[in-house]
Amino acid sequence: MNFLRVRKATNILIFWLVLSQNSVTAQESIKEWQAPYLQEHTLVGKVWDTHKDDWLSENQFYYELTNYDYILLGEVHNHPDHHILQAEVLDALANLGINPSVVMEMLTIESWKDQPLTWEKTDELQELASMLNDGWPWELYKPVLSSIVRHGLNLYAGNISGEELQNRAYENSLFDYSYAEKNYSYTKENFETLKKDIIDSHCGYANEGLVKFMSRAQMQRDHIMVSALLDKKQPVVFIAGKGHVRNDYAVPMQLRRNFKQTSYLSVAYIPVREGIEDPQEYLQDSHDLYDILYFTPSHTTEDPCVKFQKQLQNMRQRQDQ
Repeated sequence: MNFLRVRKATNILIFWLVLSQNSVTAQESIKEWQAPYLQEHTLVGKVWDTHKDDWLSENQFYYELTNYDYILLGEVHNHPDHHILQAEVLDALANLGINPSVVMEMLTIESWKDQPLTWEKTDELQELASMLNDGWPWELYKPVLSSIVRHGLNLYAGNISGEELQNRAYENSLFDYSYAEKNYSYTKENFETLKKDIIDSHCGYANEGLVKFMSRAQMQRDHIMVSALLDKKQPVVFIAGKGHVRNDYAVPMQLRRNFKQTSYLSVAYIPVREGIEDPQEYLQDSHDLYDILYFTPSHTTEDPCVKFQKQLQNMRQRQDQ
């Protein structure tokens, strides 16, 4: 049975599951959240559809996933609940007879090219991933890896090494909007949004040279990630930082404009913030920044600009030398 038939059958099944509910509530169930902060926030556990401007039940959320070839799951890397929820997506699809290919940002193509597609033991997979692609919180990814092993899903690398990216990013020293438009189909608005986000994420400490370098790096990394998605058996679940699944300038944009792929869904797992209860306020003034927002507790109360102030200051000093 091909995937289209399976997906159609799955859609019907989940559709009846949804209809069989006596009522649909935004917060489907109480989860045992790992992140310790703001667990009682009114948005925690809720799923917001940005196009319908409405809440989805958990069954409706899974139903929505079955309609797409590319399911893009955007996380905060060191947030434990995000990886548990990603594993739940893999479990739900596999239990419905849909075995997705899994592509992970955390694995580099160079280090992973000779590794098997399927694994029999989670611990062995985690140990090798930690050895070949260190720097990631692999213990937190254990739910995802366990789901991959349990269902025999094919696992692929979706990234390139930092060294290789740096070499590519420095190749084009005369980087400007025309380069972004020609090579990555950026609009002027996309280009300016990307640069602004880089400046904001570095708390104002990034000079012009760093902004240019990081803009090139973002575009090139997203392009590599898209290429890693395209030749895989569909559906494909992509696990990455939520900055890579933004609709405006990241992987979805390049899927759409460079490769004419429109069957994708961008899901962002969002830590809630104190006093912000309107889901629209998490979209940075862009109604379609993501397709789905899945709200979770917060894993930290620290302001990153305060936490990393010294490192950012040192970085700025090195840039200006």
